[in-house]
Amino acid sequence: MKRFISFSAILLLLSFSACAESSVAVPTAIPLELASAAPSPSPTPTPARVIAVFGAEDAEDFLAGVRTAAEADGNIVEILPVGGGLNALTTDSAMEADAAIVFLSGNAALPKTTLPVYVFAADGQTVSADVPHLTYNAVAAPKLALDSALSYPPHLAPVRMIGLFTSQSSAAYLIWSDAKANGTVFAKQEFFLDASEGSLADWLNETLPLFYPGMLDAIYAETGALAVSAAESLASLGRDDIEVFSAGSDTNANAKLSPILVCAVGESLSDAGECCYGEAVKLLSGGSAQSGELSPEAFWYSKNP
Repeated sequence: MKRFISFSAILLLLSFSACAESSVAVPTAIPLELASAAPSPSPTPTPARVIAVFGAEDAEDFLAGVRTAAEADGNIVEILPVGGGLNALTTDSAMEADAAIVFLSGNAALPKTTLPVYVFAADGQTVSADVPHLTYNAVAAPKLALDSALSYPPHLAPVRMIGLFTSQSSAAYLIWSDAKANGTVFAKQEFFLDASEGSLADWLNETLPLFYPGMLDAIYAETGALAVSAAESLASLGRDDIEVFSAGSDTNANAKLSPILVCAVGESLSDAGECCYGEAVKLLSGGSAQSGELSPEAFWYSKNP
């Protein structure tokens, strides 16, 4: 009897245990709603630094050189041409820039400004040593132009030439005189602007007909103005048997090259612009810009520029 009661008790306990297990509630997972992250603010772009260019209204090649250098530098600097001449350096326009490039020509004086400045002395002017600058040095131009005339095919020494000069004391005439002395130049006629009572055009119109084709090889001119006038006189006379060589690029002579005016020696304004940008950009970071000189080069007429 005791065994029967014990066995019944065990069965009763097992039934209670099974009921307990079946009634236990399994916790349900509650999805968590994640808060969306706030968008990061867009970084504020750094404003481009600005280099203003003053005095270059009539020097397109110079300004083009500045822009070419800026493009090669990744356009990290904005180029701002400013009209109104050098006086604009003292106006509100200048305050929009971080530095300035100044194209100095003629007798223009450099105004005082608070901007860091780099100057191009296009006519070889003297610039204060405390202002970084590039200066055109034309000392070698007369010889380069004459050498170009002497070596131009089919010229043979002595080259038969007419010389056009501002005066007998000019550097170009001294070089010409040396060439006459050493036999490389055969001077047919010489013109001196300071001693002439008439215009160069009148003198050329009287002189050139004295030499029929084959008697003259070339005309050597000290300045661009003299060279352009000579080329115009030759063209009006229908003379294409004589070439003109200029030791200057004034009056934009290097842009007026032709089958008659075949060579003009002067400054490369595009090279000057590139050089000025390269130095002026140093001023933006507080660096020191270097001063230097620009040497003349020969520009030649080409049928396919």
